[in-house]
Amino acid sequence: MISLNFLRKTIVLSAVLPLLFLLSGCWSTIELNDRAFARLMIFDKGKQGIELTIGFPLPNRMIPGMAGSGSGPQTGSPYTFISKEGANVGQALRNIQIDLSRKITLGQSSVVIIGKELAKEGIGPVLEFLAREPRIHINASVFVAEGKGKELANIPTIFERFPTDIVAAYVLQHETIQATIKDFLMANFTGGDMVVPLLSFQPKQIESENGKQQDWMGAGGAAIFKNKKMQKTVGIKDMRGALWILGQLNEAEITINSPTDGRKVSFFIEHSRTKIRPRITGEQVAIHLQSTANARLLSSDTNMNVEDPNQLKVLARQLELEVEKRMMGMIDKTREVKADAFHFGNYISWYYPQQWKTLRPQWNELYSDEKAEIVVHADIAIRRLGTEIESVTVVEKDT
Repeated sequence: MISLNFLRKTIVLSAVLPLLFLLSGCWSTIELNDRAFARLMIFDKGKQGIELTIGFPLPNRMIPGMAGSGSGPQTGSPYTFISKEGANVGQALRNIQIDLSRKITLGQSSVVIIGKELAKEGIGPVLEFLAREPRIHINASVFVAEGKGKELANIPTIFERFPTDIVAAYVLQHETIQATIKDFLMANFTGGDMVVPLLSFQPKQIESENGKQQDWMGAGGAAIFKNKKMQKTVGIKDMRGALWILGQLNEAEITINSPTDGRKVSFFIEHSRTKIRPRITGEQVAIHLQSTANARLLSSDTNMNVEDPNQLKVLARQLELEVEKRMMGMIDKTREVKADAFHFGNYISWYYPQQWKTLRPQWNELYSDEKAEIVVHADIAIRRLGTEIESVTVVEKDT
């Protein structure tokens, strides 16, 4: 006869033993100290294919003032870049892995940079790799470099410890356009047209680095892609227009000429929003962009009385015209290369799905030939004028 005590022990063991198996771990896992965490990936055109550059933080140099294996002064940068070429991206990645003592982990990559030469040739192979590689986060930001992307390895890290943090900050602070891997993959369904932020590298003497001349990186303009190939680059002002169109503008400073005396008036723009709505009337297709924002007066050299509601209204309209000009200027740049980089066609497909079936085959021609009307309207409210009523001017006296 089975005792009650024996039954209790059997029940306890049957409940505990499965939990013990869970504590045994997995034989195929890779320990953290055996991993090399990639922070950014750079793609350039190589001599025989694609040159891949990966930026890694160095764990043995992560603590400031500490060397790799003990106390003492730090002997080098807390990061490194490794470059290898291959016939394709996968082969280049494998060539980098062969030389490393740790397993490359791509899940921490937050920035992808593409060199100008490769961007002009076409980034289809890069997108193919990024789409098939499950370890890469599709929300990683994409940039185009004016020259070679791996020039990033030469920039000084003064405010940040890693170059990746500098590039990521441009997007977080809305200083440039935000474009991600996901955006590119989604754009592929409508032809691969995109507008992508541009990075510029220029030599500069840096006082904090003992006056040494180094490549200084900055947020440049933007690159316009058509069918996954870069067609054109634009300057910072046009890029700002793209921020308005995409609704990504956080803050901005705009200087206009006073309509009365032509003197400079500067405004700080905030809380901007843009709504895009297509309209089809008969055979006429129109895309309406409505942008709203608040503004506050920063500085004024004009003799206008900004407290007069009528004169303030005139000044606000001048500001709105400048914003509309920037937005249309950027749209015209995309029309020149027949690229629907802002995906206006998608809005038509959402609001008018039946008509889009007919328009889709000829949309690029309708858009580029200006047969589709683009209507831009800005509505900016000047909320604050500051404490100074009249402009501070210096009057030179005759001597």
